[in-house]
Amino acid sequence: MQKVKKTMPSRTGIPPDAQAEILQKLSAETKITSCEIAEILKKHDVCGDMDALQDAYRKRLGQRLMSTIRDETGKREVLAASGGEYVIVDCCNDPQKLKAIRHRIQAQMNGLDVSAGKVRKRVRFLERFASWVRKETSDGAA
Repeated sequence: MQKVKKTMPSRTGIPPDAQAEILQKLSAETKITSCEIAEILKKHDVCGDMDALQDAYRKRLGQRLMSTIRDETGKREVLAASGGEYVIVDCCNDPQKLKAIRHRIQAQMNGLDVSAGKVRKRVRFLERFASWVRKETSDGAA
């Protein structure tokens, strides 16, 4: 009797074979486009429920609309509290909601700071490397 290998989707919802192919391409080429990812997922028959996709699309449009609502100085007027609820910050009297919003924003800022730091270090390395290469080239040419 032949064993059937059962593959469970990963935490991302992407089948392990598709995930492995995406990561292999990323590893081999050190970059991958969103179009290439979409093609790999299509090849592995990854698709979503049409109703769920339409709901997600509508929610994204709503999120975009909420993000455009600004005060006279250009600051966001409406922010997401939790569970898909949006509140006008200046009208919110719930300290817990406001603290949750602040905590979420701070966590996002911290994550972006870490990512920006990683990019900053790489840029500094490349600048030092480029100046070293220029120096070696000019020293060798003399």
